[in-house]
Amino acid sequence: MNIWNLIVESNTFNFIVMVIILAVLMQKMNVSSLLENLKDNIINKIEMSKSARENAENDLKKAQNAVANLDNEIKESIELTKKNIEGAVKQTLANADVQAQNILKNVQTVIDNEEKQISSRILNSTTQEAVQSAKDKIIAKLKADPSLHNRYIDEAIADIDKVTL
Repeated sequence: MNIWNLIVESNTFNFIVMVIILAVLMQKMNVSSLLENLKDNIINKIEMSKSARENAENDLKKAQNAVANLDNEIKESIELTKKNIEGAVKQTLANADVQAQNILKNVQTVIDNEEKQISSRILNSTTQEAVQSAKDKIIAKLKADPSLHNRYIDEAIADIDKVTL
């Protein structure tokens, strides 16, 4: 029994047992295929990284090409915009001038029409007042001298006879 204890407690025995257990485990787990799969995965990831890097470099070149002309395109766009704005401003000013002239013509027409209406009203009012004044004077003269009444009637009949002949 003493030998058994000595064997069990010895490092060499423990090492041999561990190697046997590892060998059995390696056969059961098929470590070589696991290592091969791991190696294949690493190779695939390296290839995918290379492909991704090439794609990124191509994208970078495309972006650099697009940005290289960006300054010129911006300048051209600004110049075109300036020209469009200048044209729009000129057109707007021309339209404003035309509208201002039309407004002035319309205002002048309205003023002329108002002047004519006011002149017509004043003329009508003055005419009515003159007729009323003349009528009042005639009536006053006829009241003051009734003989004038017959004389005016005779003159009116003579004037009618002249017109009808």
